[in-house]
Amino acid sequence: MPAHSVPPHLFFLTQPKGNGAILFSMRGTPRGPELSKIGTFEDREESQLLAAVLNAALQEGPGALARVHRCSASLPGPLRRAITDVAEEIEDAHRDAPRARVAHRAARAVAQNLGQPNVAMLSLLCTTTCGNCRSCGCTADEDCSKCPVCGVNGRGCGDCGGVGVTPRTAFVLYRQLRDLADETYFTVQSNLWEHSVPDSVEAQSDWFLLHCARAYDDLAADLLAGDDPKPRCLAESVLLGYAVNSIGEFDIESVYADEVYQTLPVSRFDHDWQFLAIESRVLNVTDRAHDFLKADMIEDDLWDEWFKPYPDVRRRDRARGFRG
Repeated sequence: MPAHSVPPHLFFLTQPKGNGAILFSMRGTPRGPELSKIGTFEDREESQLLAAVLNAALQEGPGALARVHRCSASLPGPLRRAITDVAEEIEDAHRDAPRARVAHRAARAVAQNLGQPNVAMLSLLCTTTCGNCRSCGCTADEDCSKCPVCGVNGRGCGDCGGVGVTPRTAFVLYRQLRDLADETYFTVQSNLWEHSVPDSVEAQSDWFLLHCARAYDDLAADLLAGDDPKPRCLAESVLLGYAVNSIGEFDIESVYADEVYQTLPVSRFDHDWQFLAIESRVLNVTDRAHDFLKADMIEDDLWDEWFKPYPDVRRRDRARGFRG
């Protein structure tokens, strides 16, 4: 079958089978979405991880295809070949710019409409600085607390680096970004102010606010790809700062009982927003972004400054559209 006639992958999902699971691909066909079986896994968590990294690859998460190949390297021959074939189909689609744009939009829409975080990808985020540090021997304790170099704060020495956004922290931030996007879309549709963006942009147009809503979704999508949210323009920097600043104890407590949240690895660095925003600078935003976070309503048109892409960063897909 010619490569261009292969139905595109829209989403990957698993179905439990005993202690393992079956991995399926949801493909787009002229008749509508259809499920196609990829293979059966003896380890259910392994199947969920492969589904997660494949979904990230569909949405072009940085390094996602490389993770697909790494995660499938230890699989039995036939299953590994099946995963490799799928990865090659995704890579082939990415080489064709028009096909890539269409496939990316479709995969993003399906993932958003399903409405569940890509939990297995969040699980790949770090929970500790421990590991293979030759300077301090962090393997002495799984959380660095007994390491004489790292100290009781467990943040790691200079060679260890530091803990970034942990899986549970990512889940809370993901929820916050999605909720703010929901509220911003509602503001545009209802003309009722939801305080989902900084006061400084209250006078901006509905078109401006629609792009703010999409910026929240873009940052949330970074997390679903297993990466820290990386602002690509001033708007995303401001809105990331607003999201982090607006997370309160109530927001965190409200997710404690969530079954998805409970499946994620625990870290004693969970929800350390001050460290992430100030000390590690993982969630730090620019000084210009802070100006807008602190400012009162600005009546000047902010479009050109807010949505001009930063230089030397990978731009978002301009044709990705908004939520339906």
